[in-house]
Amino acid sequence: MNTTGSWLAYDAEQLARIGAPDSAVAALTGRGLPGGAHDLFVRVPARELEVAELPECGRAAFLAQAGDGYWNTYWLSLRDGCVVMRYGKQDEPVDHVKLINTSVAALQAVLEAWCDYKDSGLTPADGQAYEHLVVTTIIRAVSADPEAFHDEQAWWPTTFEEVEYTLPGILSGDRALYQLVRQDETGAWVLDHPGYEDEDD
Repeated sequence: MNTTGSWLAYDAEQLARIGAPDSAVAALTGRGLPGGAHDLFVRVPARELEVAELPECGRAAFLAQAGDGYWNTYWLSLRDGCVVMRYGKQDEPVDHVKLINTSVAALQAVLEAWCDYKDSGLTPADGQAYEHLVVTTIIRAVSADPEAFHDEQAWWPTTFEEVEYTLPGILSGDRALYQLVRQDETGAWVLDHPGYEDEDD
């Protein structure tokens, strides 16, 4: 799926039956989640909310898959309402499980930022407009769920580093853009852009 699908709610009765946390129920039966987000997040109606035991997570409910879903899938922890990624082939034991978002509401916000970025139609050829879009997208994602960006090997840090690599120049310094997002003294979220390396160096 190459575009953003409609945002659709999940089934309230099924969420109640599996004992989903109240905060997750509110988010999933409200706006819900996109049918597709440019292959990053793809709903699979036949599997939605199926329950499985995941290592270090316990009971969890299937939300969606990444790409074709053969490897990585999104799950709701029924213990605390966070969202985790199950890594590994579907027909084999779980490779490992990592936190992807601290809540469904945080996942919604990060996916919204991602979809707006992909749906913008801007490309690196658009110069400063594209750079502004990338910076704004990363600020939105990190500010929505800072904890999701603490582990640089986790899903969202690696995803947004790939976005950074689409910028036309090589950034100065040795830190990724998402690591440069912070709250300033007014509480606003900002990104301390490091600038670009001098091409003559």
